[in-house]
Amino acid sequence: MKKVILLTGYCTPFVFLAMNEDALYGSLWFYLFMIAGFGALSFICGKTENLRIVYAGNILSFISSCVFAWNFQIPKWEYYFKPFLPNQLIIFETVIAVVIQLIIYMTFIRHK
Repeated sequence: MKKVILLTGYCTPFVFLAMNEDALYGSLWFYLFMIAGFGALSFICGKTENLRIVYAGNILSFISSCVFAWNFQIPKWEYYFKPFLPNQLIIFETVIAVVIQLIIYMTFIRHK
């Protein structure tokens, strides 16, 4: 049951929400929300030793962010996020988020 709840939490399109807030309002607060959300989920996965959930959850979050970006294509994004295209930036931010989560995960596994 815990795995289903964690995967459901990971289905949140954190990267899309952060990029959308940045593009529409010029605010970076949702990037902190993204880091906090991913951090909390990876912390829980670290405590329960569910590394597969971290990987599967990031794939689900990436897919949901791509689906939202694809369905809500905002023309301003292509100019706002130069030199990246929105899809490239989603990939870049997801990779950075995975690295941060793995650091958090490994920190709590070592100190158990």
